[in-house]
This record gives sequence, C-alpha cells and structure tokens, in this order.
Amino acid sequence: MPPDGISLAFAVLGRRFAARGVSPRLAEWLRAAWEYPELSAPPHPFGIDLHVLAGAPAGARDRWVRLEVVVPGRTLAFRSDGRRWETGDAAAGLLLELRDDGAAIDLWGPERPADGAALHHGLYVALSEALRASGLVPLHAAVASRGDDTVAWLGASGIGKSTTLLHAVEAGWRPIAEDLCWLEPDTLRVSGWDRGVRCWAETLERFFPLLRGAEPAPDGKRLIPYERLGARAPRRGTLTRIGLLERAAAGPSRWEAAAARDLVRSLWEATGVPLGDRSREVTTAAVARLSRLPVGKLVLGDTPPLAATADGAADQPAGG
Repeated sequence: MPPDGISLAFAVLGRRFAARGVSPRLAEWLRAAWEYPELSAPPHPFGIDLHVLAGAPAGARDRWVRLEVVVPGRTLAFRSDGRRWETGDAAAGLLLELRDDGAAIDLWGPERPADGAALHHGLYVALSEALRASGLVPLHAAVASRGDDTVAWLGASGIGKSTTLLHAVEAGWRPIAEDLCWLEPDTLRVSGWDRGVRCWAETLERFFPLLRGAEPAPDGKRLIPYERLGARAPRRGTLTRIGLLERAAAGPSRWEAAAARDLVRSLWEATGVPLGDRSREVTTAAVARLSRLPVGKLVLGDTPPLAATADGAADQPAGG
C-alpha cells in the first residue's frame, strides 16, 4: 500500500462519495457496503468526503453532549455539539461534520483486527447520518414487488422477514431487499441495499430445499445471492403498501387489520435513530408519508404464509 493509502470515488444514489488514505481492508468494506453502481441516480448536490488523518483533530469537547447509538451487536458511545459527532478516543476514532452541501468524515488511528468491527460500525452510523441529512431514509425491511405492487414487511430481527421474502419469491414476487433499502420519502421509491437473502440453514432445509448449499454469511446464516433468486438489477420499486409481521403461538398464518399506532411504532423502529435535527426532520416526514399507505398485519403461524404473501395481501383491509 502506498504511504498515503488508497483513494476511492463513486456515487451513492447520486451523492458523491470520495475517500483518501484508506487501508485495503477499509476500501474493501466501503465498496462492499456502499458501492452499488447498478443503482444509479441523477447527480445530487450533496457530497461525502472521508479523510484518514495521522491523529485526532484538535479541539475541546468538554461541553459536547454524550449519546449512545445502538447498532446490531453493540452500543457505540458518541458525543456531539449539534453539528459534529465523534466516537472513539485520541488513539482511534472518527469525527462527522455536516454542512449544508455535504458531510466530512475524519478517521484516525490504526485499524487493528480487534477494533476493526467497531470502526466499521461507527463509520456505518456516520455514513448513514450523512445520507439522512441529504434527504434519504434507511428502511430495515424485507421488500418485494410484483407488477406495480411493492410491499415492505416490517418486524423485529428474527420475526421472519427473510422467510416471508423467500415465500414471496416462490410465489412469483421479485425481491428488492431482505434487510435494508434506502427510501426517497418524496417518491416512496426504495433501492435494495444488500447483496442477498440471509437465512438459517435449517429454515432452508425445511421450507426451501432447492436453495440448500448456499454459502455461509459472517453471522452464521446462509447467503442466497439475489441472482440465484432470479432478481435482475437494479432492485428498485415504489412502495404501495406495508405488512407488519407478528408471530402467533399456534394456528395458520393469516392477515389481520393493523392498528395505526402499531404502524407508526414499527416505522420508527425500521428507520433507525437519526442523530441530528436535520436528519430527524427528514425521518419524521418519511414516517408521516409511509403512514398513509395501506397496511395489514401478517401473523406468521404454523403454516407457510405463501397464499397470504402472494395473493391474499392485496385484498386485505388497510387497518385503522
């Protein structure tokens, strides 16, 4: 690696992204997590610049407010003055600064294997906050489309989003996302932001034997690339309705009416936690817009939700 590291330049849904001085390991992660050239978009004035520094930026932080950010598998400690957010310490960390036309992220400290995961988690939070500030909203959901109908299934981790998506694919739906997509609130257009469907091996064995043999994912699940499911790039759609997933102790899978309060709570959980006022305004507007879509509750029982997922959902009441 040259002394000044690797430089990267690509677009994230039309937002310019540039990085300087990154290590090969970090460059690989950035490309895997954020570079989706098939999801091209018109150029956007917002840009994100990532710089690797020799040491932590100078400046007093005594009066900065401390906050905790929960991400899958860990809690990150941030501190902020309202327009800048920092995590880590003098030895290794990052600083995010939001401007009117973009964001700057400074990264410092050696990238050791022991703290590489923490670094990537913190950087993921910083990049997500920058994209929120640009007008996009992350939506943690399983999403599929058929014709002009695009459905997002919302639910807690482990509730059955991946299984529901695979049943939908078997019924002729096109997968867009298994866990994460980016939403344009004004148009309700979503862009799938993952590389495949992750599912436990025993679930594949029981319900989807034709998908056996998928490669292991880092979390121990099996990863089925979207190409294997017949999905063609770009994986995009415009949301038309929402399904809230719920588990039943017994009985067949079925659709029920959903309460408005359950929808709003699920949407806030699915969109994550914005850090600043600007991104909070964008997320609030997105939740309000999504709340006006038809919604139903898909109760996952002891039968596969094949019929409900495929054909029954379109005739279900919106809930209230």
